[in-house]
Amino acid sequence: MAALVQLAGTVAHELNNIFTAVTGNLSLLDHAAGGTVNHAVTVDDIVRAAQRGIDLTSKLQAFAGRQRLNRQSVDLNNLVSRTIRDLRPSVPTIDITVALADAEFIVYADEQKLSDTIVELVRNAHAAMPAAGGRIFVETLQSPKEGRHPHAVLRIRDNGKGMSPEVMARATEPLFTTCPHGIKAGWGLSNCAGFVRQLGGRLTLSSEENQGTVVEISLPLERLG
Repeated sequence: MAALVQLAGTVAHELNNIFTAVTGNLSLLDHAAGGTVNHAVTVDDIVRAAQRGIDLTSKLQAFAGRQRLNRQSVDLNNLVSRTIRDLRPSVPTIDITVALADAEFIVYADEQKLSDTIVELVRNAHAAMPAAGGRIFVETLQSPKEGRHPHAVLRIRDNGKGMSPEVMARATEPLFTTCPHGIKAGWGLSNCAGFVRQLGGRLTLSSEENQGTVVEISLPLERLG
């Protein structure tokens, strides 16, 4: 896995340089040609193809833990509360229970990307739900010290269909998916794991078929209030 992460990061960096040069020169070409209709259509097609390549490099960078982050001090409990509140209308058939620790957990993270990670994990849980009676539990708690530093834990568990040991062993691999949604599928959980690694944390899974799934994100605490 370490070798795969290193390879993904290196390939993403080189591809990003290539596609940046392609899109930049295409913009210059389009401007120099005066924007005739046929020429503009051709340039647009090439730009869209290059943009798909750029999107792919972004996914690789996220998996490798090398994406650009806007880090700041984030109140984890407050972020979880706001994220779930905004998410509820899009999953009206699912009961989401939130239980936040009494302590103030301040983590040093990219707030938007951490919120996106929570959304991704809740949506994954939602996709595994039965047609009726699905429940998702979102909790924060303090973990025992890992090394020299205390960590906060964000736990998302569900009563969905769960995963077999074979599926769970590959769940965080890039492009691995059990859903027939084509090449766009299979990046969500691997990118979540890569983002958490980049923050110095850890994402762990536990699951049993027909018993649901538990995802835990452990993040180093910047401050405990």
